[in-house]
Amino acid sequence: MMPASEQDRDAGLAFDLAGGPDAVLLLHGFTGSPFEMRYIAERLHGAGMRCLGPIMAGHGGDARVLARTPRGEWIARARDELFRLDGARRTFVVGCSMGALVALALAHEQPARVDGVALLAPAMRLKAAGRLAGLLGRTALARVLPVVRKRAGSDVRDPEMRRRNTCMNAVPLEGVAEVERLAADVDRILRDIAVPALVVVGGKDHTVALSGARRIARGIGSGPARLVVLAESWHLVGIDVERDRCAEEVLRFFDSLPAPVGAA
Repeated sequence: MMPASEQDRDAGLAFDLAGGPDAVLLLHGFTGSPFEMRYIAERLHGAGMRCLGPIMAGHGGDARVLARTPRGEWIARARDELFRLDGARRTFVVGCSMGALVALALAHEQPARVDGVALLAPAMRLKAAGRLAGLLGRTALARVLPVVRKRAGSDVRDPEMRRRNTCMNAVPLEGVAEVERLAADVDRILRDIAVPALVVVGGKDHTVALSGARRIARGIGSGPARLVVLAESWHLVGIDVERDRCAEEVLRFFDSLPAPVGAA
């Protein structure tokens, strides 16, 4: 029988791995689950950090619910979870895809509470299929055809991780349009974000364009941010074939950031 911790991980449940004095909020992507953040969380937890991985608003159920979830609710849920980490010596945020955009929104809104952000495959610019879905999500067609079934599962090269990854089996078109609206919101505030950032992307990502990651790395107010391209990885770099390198880059980046003056 699979141990309870592994059952929770593969079920995509929210997690809170105790630790400290530093803490990390880990935000999954659109139609995803905390599973895609768990591997990195366990590596950070092994370094002594508390790791909190919530289920993002609109997720964990029917894709039609996600279709009706505005981007403000994604940010509000993440903000509530960030507040749970008050009292940590340093607080970091790791976000994947849509979660990376939410991480940037939090860094802009709560700079005193966020000491660094690691942005995995940020959904700043979608590839052609995603842009088409977003366009359709703005039309009346989205009311007739609210969700589209995924044909090949999640965008992960590692077949075992793709099999285990807990995610929705359909994409809500209106939700994709909302992701693009969130990206536009983040683009407008990017130069005002003073929180240090790391950007990690897959070289063979089928979901988001590398140009979006470059725009963040070059345009963020605290930048230029370091941009790491994992040549063999697809979209979900945190669980893909170069996940160890991804986790090492994130941990090294967080370790490089200074603790607040007077902190223990």
